[in-house]
Amino acid sequence: FFNVNEVSQTKWPWIEENTHGPYELTVKENGCLILAASLDGGKTLLVTSKHAVNVPHAETGMKWMQQHLNEANKTPEELAAFLHENNATAVFELCDDSFEEHILEYPERMRGLYLHGINRNAVELDTWPSADVTKVAERFGFRITEFFTFDSVDEGRTFADKVRNDHMLDGRAIEGFVVRCQLNGSDKPFMFKIKYDEPYLMFREWREMTKRIIGDKPYRATYPLSKRYATWVKGQVRDNPEDFVDYNKNKGIIAARKRFLEYYKSHGGNEAEVYQQGSAGTKVLLLPIATICCGKTTIALALSKLFGFGHVQNDDMPKNNRRNRFHTAILNQFDDHSFVFADRNNHFLEQRQTLTTAIRKELVNCRVVCIYWSHEGIPKKDIFKMATDRMAGRGENHQTLTPELAPNFAQIIRDFQKDFQPLDLESSDDSLIEDVIELNPMDDAKVNLQKVVDKLCDMFPDMLRRPSDAEVSEALESASAYVPSVRQSLGGISWQKPAFFGLIPVGVDIKQWLAQLLDTNSGEDWDICKEMLAIGHHDRPPHITLVHTASTKGDSRAKMIYKSYMKLPNSNAISDRITARCQADYIVCNGSSMALRIKSMIVKDNKLFPPSVVRRSATLDDGEASLVSFNAVPHITLSIGKGIK
Repeated sequence: FFNVNEVSQTKWPWIEENTHGPYELTVKENGCLILAASLDGGKTLLVTSKHAVNVPHAETGMKWMQQHLNEANKTPEELAAFLHENNATAVFELCDDSFEEHILEYPERMRGLYLHGINRNAVELDTWPSADVTKVAERFGFRITEFFTFDSVDEGRTFADKVRNDHMLDGRAIEGFVVRCQLNGSDKPFMFKIKYDEPYLMFREWREMTKRIIGDKPYRATYPLSKRYATWVKGQVRDNPEDFVDYNKNKGIIAARKRFLEYYKSHGGNEAEVYQQGSAGTKVLLLPIATICCGKTTIALALSKLFGFGHVQNDDMPKNNRRNRFHTAILNQFDDHSFVFADRNNHFLEQRQTLTTAIRKELVNCRVVCIYWSHEGIPKKDIFKMATDRMAGRGENHQTLTPELAPNFAQIIRDFQKDFQPLDLESSDDSLIEDVIELNPMDDAKVNLQKVVDKLCDMFPDMLRRPSDAEVSEALESASAYVPSVRQSLGGISWQKPAFFGLIPVGVDIKQWLAQLLDTNSGEDWDICKEMLAIGHHDRPPHITLVHTASTKGDSRAKMIYKSYMKLPNSNAISDRITARCQADYIVCNGSSMALRIKSMIVKDNKLFPPSVVRRSATLDDGEASLVSFNAVPHITLSIGKGIK
């Protein structure tokens, strides 16, 4: 389940429209997840840390389980019988600073297992009401998780906002709330989270910064007070290294934070300011989804003039490793700016996913606002005419796409229109986008700039001063006079040899498809796949590798295939114009890796390819051919185990 505004189904308008009360807000304790279930027909109690058994977290959970049960004069067998009788799993939060510190402090009197949920063992979520969970906690001696019940979503939201503004609940900081309610029309349970930024995220940033400072690695401070903390903790690590011996084992985190806060107060700081750092530390990524010649850069420059926003142009990046350079440049801009405009068309879902993920990985409190030039309802010929007319009108005033540098600019625009992937908030690729400002590409820059200014000022009233009409006009005039300092000829750019040639799925969300497939199938084989997905990892976007440079060393066949793909026309974005029709037949999983087997890869126009990498078949239509892959079994990697490359 997801945090408020993390996905489309947890945005407040969706929640208001699609759910009903009662709304139960359960305090989100800050520890690690422990599960308890029954085995052997209710005779044996199984305690796990998420999916894992016989690990320190599960063993510590079992020790606390035994202690709580002893205090209530109960036995593990009695709890196992209860869970078996109700066909349920008990969900706990283990909070024990003597074992492992997290972010928020748990003194000795508050440590133990907090029972915060009981779920029926079923494919679909079936969770018990919090009042019943509390009765079970009292019966078996577990720590009770506090909860609050409201009839309407507005009442619950108002209460949660008050706790956010107070920075406390009953005198202590909390991580947030878990909300239980029901879906309209079905009464099926629905859950989401309300997580607080302050001080929780800032304290988490201090923990991660300290670990990087101990390891002599670069770090990033997003909150104003974090910079003072970094200066202080560097001195502490240098002068008192014994205090940080076990820091990477999550010991001493809270003690270090307390020492800094004492130091901060002794040097004139106000403790109340600590809980007001969130808004000052807020970062906003302005992510355009744009069409060629829509006025994207003009608006970026005007916003920079009006508000002092950071602005990074992808076209200014050297071709070598451009994507990573673009991401790094944006992060560097955030060191000095609260808002940064990521000036790139971002018309591919995969581009948006990698960018937003890279930024949020470093800046956990970053809010992503999409500025979306929508094509919906506009004839393609009108957008094409607009783009070609504006390109001819701007002449050579662009880094790459001009009539002189790109004589075939009309074809480039057509290809761009064909490849444009619209905003899709239902897709996991666009799931980190929290707000959308929709623009019409046919409108001029003045209309769209004013709309963006108005929307941003409405979204961030505490961070932005609304400019006057004269100031907006002056900023637009300044932006329109901009002349790029970097010029790159599209035809003359030398390209480095690719690391690999491959195919990227378009029009299907592989991760979402896989999740749905696993949710709707059961059995031992599917359980292995589910476990593999849970414990494995695969950070790269889904793709089919045709040949990799690593395979060419000492393998003549791989060299031949690689050289053949290298003979593809070396024109701008040629790979975006080549499509293949791929068919998958089954999932392969052995417990250490999982992949989707690709049965066929058919291209419509084989004239682009050297004969050595395409195969004709009597079953194929005219002009069609099968692509050749160096891999004996072409596949899309879905998940791999730890330590496996």
